[in-house]
Amino acid sequence: MTEYQIIQGCKQGDRKAYRCLVDQYSTMLMGVCVRYMNDESIAKDALQETYIRVFKSISNISEDGNFKGWMRKIAVNECLKLIKKDQRVLDLDDIGEIHNAIVPAINGILNEEDLLKEINRLPKHYRLIFNLFEIEGYSHKEISQILDIQESTSRTKLSRAKSMIQGFFLPQVGDGIDGKMKSYII
Repeated sequence: MTEYQIIQGCKQGDRKAYRCLVDQYSTMLMGVCVRYMNDESIAKDALQETYIRVFKSISNISEDGNFKGWMRKIAVNECLKLIKKDQRVLDLDDIGEIHNAIVPAINGILNEEDLLKEINRLPKHYRLIFNLFEIEGYSHKEISQILDIQESTSRTKLSRAKSMIQGFFLPQVGDGIDGKMKSYII
């Protein structure tokens, strides 16, 4: 089925269209959910909530809109709802600060799979801001409104997330820069 046929079928309540939508977009939407939740079982819950919302709201989408983008935004919002339920994530400033940040030159050793693996190693609050800004394209102003934090906090957390990701690769680069090793208190 084409995207247009899927949308039309879902609007008409066609079970085959619903099934086709799930089959065609599950991988993409699950990828979004896993990036935010960093736990496959919780990501599956977020995906389920995404589909419920998509099916309830599909009658409102126009055929000339960006269907994939619309579903991705729903997935991100459903993940954010689940994250906000987790009280440990709400207080983003309780996590310790990064110390002795050294930005290594790691050009040429990153590939997409390695980068995604390292993004998933970030603490939830850093990963959340990194995903919203770098992958989803939200501005710091939008992130501050979504997470109810200051714009400057969003900028700082993004910068620290990038430093942490670079630091994850430091052991692959060597013993450090000028004999110093990066250390984090997280």
